[in-house]
Amino acid sequence: MVDKRACIMVALAAIAVVGISSALKRLRVRTASSKAQDLASLWVGGIETMLDVPGAGTISLAPCETAAESRESFPDGLRAIPAGGAAFAVTAFDPPGVARTRDENARENGKLWAMLKTAGADAAWRAYGVDVTEGWREDGFVLAFADAAAGRRRVAAAARAFDQGAIYEYTLTQGAVARRTLGVGMAMDETTFMRRMPYDELLARRPDLVGLPWAGPSDGGVLP
Repeated sequence: MVDKRACIMVALAAIAVVGISSALKRLRVRTASSKAQDLASLWVGGIETMLDVPGAGTISLAPCETAAESRESFPDGLRAIPAGGAAFAVTAFDPPGVARTRDENARENGKLWAMLKTAGADAAWRAYGVDVTEGWREDGFVLAFADAAAGRRRVAAAARAFDQGAIYEYTLTQGAVARRTLGVGMAMDETTFMRRMPYDELLARRPDLVGLPWAGPSDGGVLP
């Protein structure tokens, strides 16, 4: 005769295993979601420095609270962003979960530029993003398109080809600069206003990051 107590114990053990497995799956989902949220927070809060911007020189942009604050810091606007169009920032540096040397990232940026230079941008310039608290820097490119939809599609496709999590989209509305952090490898879409930050102030805060040479192709990153 089958021992009923043994059968009950086996059934309870099976239920426990299923419960633990389900709990682990939920934990993995929550952990992945938390990592995505952490990355989104870092990217949204990043300070971007654009190098040799047409008509503006080298400028640094930091998130701010209001359109009025953005407009005040750009009294002459930012004409490098096409009226009705957009400028997109993208990099090939360290995709989410990947850690490379700076030289390795520079080589990946070279490959990315080979794709971007034929994307039909009206202008392009070099850039890098930093987080002064977390201590990271990622070098890349900014491409301006009069046709924002076409630019978004082409730059997002390039970012996706290099396993990037997101791109930046800069637009100008009534003198205020807005930056959209748009996910390409994860769900993310957040817009914040940007103010012009004195480059010397950024350099003084993190000379170890800001003072580095730009990491990308020596003959690339600039159009026309």
